[in-house]
Amino acid sequence: MAGPEWDFVAFEVKSWGAPVTSWRMLPDGSGSWTEAVRTEGEPPTTPPALAWHDIEAAPANYAALESILRRLPHPAPNYEDCDNFMNDAPYGTLRLTRGATTTEIAWNDGCMDEDYRAFVAVLKEADEHVASLGKAAPVSRTDDPPSG
Repeated sequence: MAGPEWDFVAFEVKSWGAPVTSWRMLPDGSGSWTEAVRTEGEPPTTPPALAWHDIEAAPANYAALESILRRLPHPAPNYEDCDNFMNDAPYGTLRLTRGATTTEIAWNDGCMDEDYRAFVAVLKEADEHVASLGKAAPVSRTDDPPSG
């Protein structure tokens, strides 16, 4: 049986320059899921507090994540080449690390081109997989928003 495809997988979602959620996972299935915590009515551009949820090791969870991510197109489409684009949509980065090499794939949910929507659907499936694990775990710590 072959080993894991990546040594570390990380994903982030931002909106208006501020974090929304992020996660990271190792091949043993351990990792963390982080969510922005805001006060009701707070502007989306205000830096949020971040609540961290530790995901316990479970290799099957990582195997499921790899299975999803293997469906990504190679190369990944570039949202800057989008014909049908909607502003102000969430965006972020997927990072796939193997040894000393990290492949960063920037994405933007505002691209409505059909091929790009198929790409985003795979990203969303991976995000939902890890988010479900994170949401099921208790908050392990909360980081206050940066003061500025």
